[in-house]
Amino acid sequence: MALDEYLVLNMPFDETDGSKIAYDYSPNRADGVVTNAHYEAGKSSNCIRFDGDGKCEVNKSVLAFNGSFTLCTFVKSHSIASKIIVLINYNGVNKFFQSFIDVSPDQWYYLAVVRESNYITIYLNGTQIGRTTLPTDYGNPIGFSIAQDCYLTQLGHGCLDETKLYSKALSQEEILGLLDNTKQLAYLLDGINFKDYGVSVSKSMGLLDALKMKEPLKLDWDGYHGEAIDLTRPRMQARDITLQCFITTDGGKIAFVKAVKDFLELFYTPHVKPAGAKAEIVGAGLHRLTIDIHPTKALVYEVYMPDGTDLDKEWNDDKMTGTFSLKLREPEPVKRVLKHLRVNESSKRITITLTTEKLVNIYWGDGTTSQDVYGTTTITHDYDENGEYYVILTGVIEDIKDFSTNAIIVWNKL
Repeated sequence: MALDEYLVLNMPFDETDGSKIAYDYSPNRADGVVTNAHYEAGKSSNCIRFDGDGKCEVNKSVLAFNGSFTLCTFVKSHSIASKIIVLINYNGVNKFFQSFIDVSPDQWYYLAVVRESNYITIYLNGTQIGRTTLPTDYGNPIGFSIAQDCYLTQLGHGCLDETKLYSKALSQEEILGLLDNTKQLAYLLDGINFKDYGVSVSKSMGLLDALKMKEPLKLDWDGYHGEAIDLTRPRMQARDITLQCFITTDGGKIAFVKAVKDFLELFYTPHVKPAGAKAEIVGAGLHRLTIDIHPTKALVYEVYMPDGTDLDKEWNDDKMTGTFSLKLREPEPVKRVLKHLRVNESSKRITITLTTEKLVNIYWGDGTTSQDVYGTTTITHDYDENGEYYVILTGVIEDIKDFSTNAIIVWNKL
């Protein structure tokens, strides 16, 4: 999305309740420190809830007041307040902008505040509700807040969700685009979209299903009913995934055959080790399946294709369509998923510290892996190119202790 280059803060507030961190998914990684605030079900996934004494502090400076900017956020006020107050402060006596917005309690609103030169424009649910021209001698703002007409507590009383800051004055069309934007579902293999080969997925099975348990320890005592079984340490079998696909091409039979062969060949193409990588290359046949379901979170799996595919098609000299089932297997199905953003040379390194008595494998998301990690250790990995990388840790994840990382924890256990 073109607006992403102007995104300086992106807090979806999707963490679980009890988390002391609010992750920033922008390239700045200006994570917030949460104190006395909670996470609960929000407008989109989770949101952050403030009850008058909570806060989320971002210590990193990400917004330049000497230029244009836009704040966009879902906001819900508690019954203790009936107005949202937008306040922009300027240097000097009685130099400020203030706007009172009537809201109903416990109802979500999409608020956007746009500053461009000496113009302040406010949108609520995509509709412009105010535009003010400030005197040119006001200069640049020195402070900016979203407050309430609640004077019983020192801090805010309500919820925020999907909070974003842009170093750009967004247009109404762009704000409506953000309000209406939903992540387009996409299936990718090693970062390549299935649709690049004309392949679409009509149905998926096994992605989120409960895993089948391995055969537990059993004892059959003579003279007793039933059996004694140890379920204290369940271990899971590999995950089987089935994607029901169809492929459509133009150009007749030869174009169709080429598209099918090129797509299936992706599952057998060996990985290329990045220049200077210290980690070993991922084994042949194991590939990264990514399902984009959310703007900041994806489902990721390291899979291989154990079976062939039966392609159902009818030959045609023009447009052709075929259907097939893609059967994949994830041999290491229990995992923790991290996300690392490389935006420049200084952000190339991801660091993971952990303690584990059982072997853990790390798949770095760039075709490399660190196998058989154990003990108390700190392991680092450098990415050669800018981009978003999903890191997968597999093994007995529930036994990992003292875990810390400079990456974002996307799924604590998937």
